[in-house]
Amino acid sequence: MVTQPSSYRTLASFSRISLLYHLQKRGTMTVTDLASVTGLHPNTVREHLQRLIDENYVTCEPEVREIKGRPRMMYSAVDGIDHLDDTKHEAQVALAELRAQQMRMMLPIREISQTREQRQLDVLEDHLDQSGYDWDIDDAAGHIHLHQCPFADMVREHPEVCGVHFTILRSLLNQTGGPLAVERLHPFSGFDTCTVDIVHTPPVINDGTLDQEPSIIHGVSVL
Repeated sequence: MVTQPSSYRTLASFSRISLLYHLQKRGTMTVTDLASVTGLHPNTVREHLQRLIDENYVTCEPEVREIKGRPRMMYSAVDGIDHLDDTKHEAQVALAELRAQQMRMMLPIREISQTREQRQLDVLEDHLDQSGYDWDIDDAAGHIHLHQCPFADMVREHPEVCGVHFTILRSLLNQTGGPLAVERLHPFSGFDTCTVDIVHTPPVINDGTLDQEPSIIHGVSVL
């Protein structure tokens, strides 16, 4: 029996996708809020939220309040540096880089410098692998093509699933830090294929201007 990666198992549940969807759309919410909008029992919501926290898709913090009493726990979708659990994310990045390096050692390709761009791509590609996607990169056009979506059956009934996955991909690059950003998702851009646009955002240097020195993305010079 084939064991699916943990990211796939986490995101294959529509209940967890639904929780992520509402957190991404509405921001910080309580268990009671989420139970109300999803129709799930609060105990079920807590179980799903813990799974999402373990996979670094959601964070949880006590409510800031000035009155006495037990504070409510507030849940948010991880969408960038502000919501980042540094320790957990660095562990994910290190594992992604290790998997990428092991793969390169088995392939007849040139050595790749571990730039900030490459670090972002390693994390993004590892997430796609662990989520069960078949994918390829079009370097020249700045696209990642996703084939044979493992969540296609869910998407047919719940198209909002695509938006949840797009936000996850965008957040991964934001969290990792670097000049690459996910700009747009094109669902069903081809037969059994979706396309993600990746753009290069030049860094701002001290005088406020943009650094226009070319950057190398998978061997392609991009300005």
